[in-house]
Amino acid sequence: MLEKQAVSKIDENLIKIGVKASKREEVIRAMGAMLVEQGYVKESYVQALLDREKEFPTGIMAAGLGVAIPHAAAGHVNQTTAAVWVLEHSIPFQVMGGSDADVVDVNAVFMLAVTKPQEHLLFLQKLMGLFQNEAVMLKIKNAMDPKAVAEIINQEI
Repeated sequence: MLEKQAVSKIDENLIKIGVKASKREEVIRAMGAMLVEQGYVKESYVQALLDREKEFPTGIMAAGLGVAIPHAAAGHVNQTTAAVWVLEHSIPFQVMGGSDADVVDVNAVFMLAVTKPQEHLLFLQKLMGLFQNEAVMLKIKNAMDPKAVAEIINQEI
């Protein structure tokens, strides 16, 4: 039961393709604001994301695609969801577990908002499995519309 709840379908309304941005903070703020507007998270979520990203960076090199997984504590979340933005041009994010100098050029941002810590870990595990599949990651990068991205992700998780 928990697994089904934690990895419920990704809503295509939370997916954007060809996002123009030049800084990670810009993307994080915009994605967070979208989740606030739609009621998934509290207003405190955006600042919590930025604070957490500074202390614990989320950039990783997945199979064929640089990704970031910004997220914040469950106390800032009203309803579990995830947003996915595929960027027009890559943006440098600090590498998860790396030094300040270690960066990865991120092409897609997967923002998680989860209400329970167990959901968070399960969602991350599912995404890590997705990130290891180069063919799937390239499909996400090259997708032309949000519905296609949602279908690709929902099929895999």
